[in-house]
Amino acid sequence: MIKKFSLAVLSILLCAFFAACGDDNSTSTDQHEHFEVEGWNLYWPDWSLAYSVYRGKIDEKHNELHVNANCLSEHLNIKFLDENKKEVAGPKDDEHTLGWEVGDKKILDIEWEGGWGFHLKGVKEGKTTLILKVNHHDHADARTPEISIIVDKALKAEECPFQEDEDED
Repeated sequence: MIKKFSLAVLSILLCAFFAACGDDNSTSTDQHEHFEVEGWNLYWPDWSLAYSVYRGKIDEKHNELHVNANCLSEHLNIKFLDENKKEVAGPKDDEHTLGWEVGDKKILDIEWEGGWGFHLKGVKEGKTTLILKVNHHDHADARTPEISIIVDKALKAEECPFQEDEDED
C-alpha cells in the first residue's frame, strides 16, 4: 500500500515538474524574444521593389528575381511587414540572423553581407527557388514562401550588369 502511494506521489510530482518547464509564464532566463512578421519586401539599392509577400500572398508584379550566371546581383535589402503592412526593420540583436535555403545550389548561391541584405550569385543558367529565413538560435522565427529565381545566360565578368568595386579604399 505504501509502495503504491509513493509511486502515485512521485508520478504527480513529475507531472507537475514537466508542466512547469513548458509554462509560457515561467521566469526562466532561457526564454528568447521571437521575431514575428507578416510579410517581406526586398529592395534594390535604388529602393525599387524587387519582391514582396504579405501573409503568404506574393505580389504578382514582383514575384521572381533574375541574375546572370557568373554574376552577382545588386545588393538586395530586406524590410519586414507587420500586421498592418507597415515596414519594420529586422532585429538588431546577435540572436537573429538571415538564413536561406536554395533549391538548387548548382544554379544559385547567396552572398551575405551581414545584417539584412545579400546578393544573388548566378552559378549556371536555369531556374530554382530561394527561401529566406529569420534564424533564431536553432530554428526560424519567420520565412518566405519559395521565391522563384531565374539565372539567365552566363556573362563574362566585365559584362555583368553589376560590378563590385574591388578597388575601394
